[in-house]
Amino acid sequence: NPIKESKKVQTMPVSNQWFQSHLNPIEWGASLLLWFLVFGMSGTVKFASLKTQMKNKKAILTGVLLQFLVLPFLGFVAVKSLQLDPVMGVMLLVVTSSPGGSYSNWWCSIFNADLALSVTMTTISTLLSVVMLPINLLLYANTAFHADVVKTIDWPALLVSLVIVITAIVTGLYCSASIKWQSFNSFANKLGNT
Repeated sequence: NPIKESKKVQTMPVSNQWFQSHLNPIEWGASLLLWFLVFGMSGTVKFASLKTQMKNKKAILTGVLLQFLVLPFLGFVAVKSLQLDPVMGVMLLVVTSSPGGSYSNWWCSIFNADLALSVTMTTISTLLSVVMLPINLLLYANTAFHADVVKTIDWPALLVSLVIVITAIVTGLYCSASIKWQSFNSFANKLGNT
């Protein structure tokens, strides 16, 4: 009976509704690919290099300020100046408020740039984004649009994405530090680039 089925869905706890609506195999596959990309890039970095980059306060502070103050503000300016509709505007605000991540690591790996600094920035910005992403989204989305727009943001999906990136970074760095296999870093790089 369709009426009984719709009542079942309505009485189901919100967390179960969210989980069932996100059982899409494409979403799971994309999340798994993201995890392997971030794990591979993090596993490529030698832990000693990461510790060295953590002392590079000037670069890290510059990256954090640009990532969480300048970029979200520029996204807001683009939303207002281009008069984007709420759907496009919120999407742009999500992108400009999100932490730097796996693709910057991937580009650094391809062009032989400072991957340790990139992974360090990804780690720090991802950890900070647990607080800064909601703050920037609430601030700029509420300022650009009416308050109802913020309610449409899929907050659990954003949190899941952050958890995927954080677990991949931590696992990749842990494996890089603890696996004494000489070719592990090369293997992780290939894994992250496929």
